[in-house]
Amino acid sequence: MAHHGGMKRAHDLRELLPDELVELQDLLRGEKTPGAHFRRCRLIWLLAGGYSIAQAATYVGMHYTNAHLWVKRFEAEGLPGLQTRPRPGRPRLYEQTAEELVIDVATSRPQDLGLGFTTWSLQKLADHLRQHEGLPDISHETVRGILQRHGLRFLTGRTWCESNDPDFEAKKGR
Repeated sequence: MAHHGGMKRAHDLRELLPDELVELQDLLRGEKTPGAHFRRCRLIWLLAGGYSIAQAATYVGMHYTNAHLWVKRFEAEGLPGLQTRPRPGRPRLYEQTAEELVIDVATSRPQDLGLGFTTWSLQKLADHLRQHEGLPDISHETVRGILQRHGLRFLTGRTWCESNDPDFEAKKGR
């Protein structure tokens, strides 16, 4: 294997099969290859081209130790081993229907629900969901996460008023 930039030795990566080379090229050229998967593919490509593992890891922005782990996985599983696997973790507490309920309530006007205030705070929204919407254990942090997943967030430090005055819209710009 060739040496690049004076580094000590190239990684002894097994020779790639012709179909692996084609698939790797497709993944590296593909616009839909996720960033992390792309970096892992690039790592293997550089190693196959004679780069040392330290050089290749630096080039793709990966820690040397992590690069070694991905190379081992590639050697054991081939290209499928470079894909991100689902991670274990705590399952979501609320199903999609509960998330939709949170979004529906959060995007409604509190007055339309018979509440005595005009704007939601995160705490008021969580309190309402616990007391009136059948989500007795929902925390304001869970509500925040649901809102973030749906592209919604609370604006802090901003206030606004609503009025029954028919000329309110015209007056509020003054």
